[in-house]
Amino acid sequence: MLTYQLMLIVTLGTIYLDYVYSNQIVGGWNTNYHGELETEMVDLARQQLQSNTTLANKTIRVLDSQIQIVAGTNLHLIFIVGEEQECTLTAFKPLPHTKKSTEVTLFKCNNITSINHVTANKN
Repeated sequence: MLTYQLMLIVTLGTIYLDYVYSNQIVGGWNTNYHGELETEMVDLARQQLQSNTTLANKTIRVLDSQIQIVAGTNLHLIFIVGEEQECTLTAFKPLPHTKKSTEVTLFKCNNITSINHVTANKN
């Protein structure tokens, strides 16, 4: 019975990954993915910014977003908040069958001295 359940989990996981991440290189960082993941990343960034009252309600401008498919999905987002801070967010989204929530593994922001310099380096 356990073998059957494991086979079912692996099969469902494979179907899920094939559906959601078609045209992706498994294990590599990719920028071509469904927009819902970028929306989820921006929501995670907003949650992280809630503790900073000066940045919490400022506009977020995404500079770069990538995903990496592993035994789950690594998420990476680089963005600017209110033209004042350049921030990086890295998170891990477990496979759906684990029923675990996405975990932020890195979040940091740095003051921007020149917005032109930051955006020029990202293009």
